[in-house]
Amino acid sequence: MKNKTALMRQVPKTELSPDNGCIVDTKWKVGPLSYHACASEPAAAHGKPLDGNLRLPEVIVYDHVGFKGAYARTNLSFHFLGDFWNDRISSLIVVNGVWRFYRDEYYKGDHWDLGPGFYECFFTEKGPDDVVSSFQAISL
Repeated sequence: MKNKTALMRQVPKTELSPDNGCIVDTKWKVGPLSYHACASEPAAAHGKPLDGNLRLPEVIVYDHVGFKGAYARTNLSFHFLGDFWNDRISSLIVVNGVWRFYRDEYYKGDHWDLGPGFYECFFTEKGPDDVVSSFQAISL
């Protein structure tokens, strides 16, 4: 058992991971892009491949103002940010897409929409600091 544990990857508490209590949104649709964790749907439901060079929405969140401290980069939406990240995001970089950040889990409560850019102290400029519990991409 000891060898098996040594081979398993240790998940840092700062990652946006289900191992850290995060609840990943396994169904989403943003513009022509969509994701569903189950492949049991008929092929016709998926449509044909998309043309063009589309980029996934992507965000980097930091737990301190000024892009400092722990950070996580993701293109996933989260119903709940988990034990470490809940109510800790203080600055962020929106790489692609428009993201909606919610005060409460499961996309509820007050929210703030942000497009591509650097938000060095976003929550002190646009609202109270350290209050986000969930977020999702809302457009490309």
